[in-house]
Amino acid sequence: MLLGGARPKMISSTAMIADALRDAISSSELPPGAPLKQDEIAENFSVSPTPVREALKLLVSEGLATLRHNRGCFVSDLSSAVARELTEFRAVLEPRLAGWAVDQLTERDVEQARVIMRKIDTTGNPARRLLLATDFHAIIYARANRPFFLEQVSRARNNLNRYWRLAWGDKTFPVSAQSEHQEILSLCVARDRDGLMNFIEQHIMISGEVVLRYLQQLESEPTDHP
Repeated sequence: MLLGGARPKMISSTAMIADALRDAISSSELPPGAPLKQDEIAENFSVSPTPVREALKLLVSEGLATLRHNRGCFVSDLSSAVARELTEFRAVLEPRLAGWAVDQLTERDVEQARVIMRKIDTTGNPARRLLLATDFHAIIYARANRPFFLEQVSRARNNLNRYWRLAWGDKTFPVSAQSEHQEILSLCVARDRDGLMNFIEQHIMISGEVVLRYLQQLESEPTDHP
């Protein structure tokens, strides 16, 4: 059954249904090109079609789903062009969030970030590692007190998570990413705003290049055949 029964069925909120679908898409439970059947989703959540229809509109607006004329709604295909734009989008917004947040971070925030890093080191689940990496950044950015910015960054990361998971597969979380997380935390502790902003931009672009190279390789494969 859709979503594997991981969520409670009695959900009436459009936002909650959209969240469940986002999770399924970002974890590849719903892969690129998978149909998002309104009636099936409504039955799964025991709701009328209306909140499902609104949830699908949200996913389309975020680039996670696409409408095909006379065919319905589908999970968006993967694209190196989209991945590049999402990465660049993050590289513009996230350094600003970090810059606004750095002077507001508490010792508790820093310790929570360290706990998350330790969890990343000990988990073997790729999807879990991605969620933990998102949590690491979110702890820092939350202190910026910019909810609109945070929402836009969250949407971009939700979309990119499925790209990262595909590129990494079952590989170990990149060691370089963890060392970069440590550097981000050290810059936060030092209250080095400029250094932090510059490093986060670099961190985002470097991690994005891993995905871009993988997707570009996939996209080039069909041209190798006559």
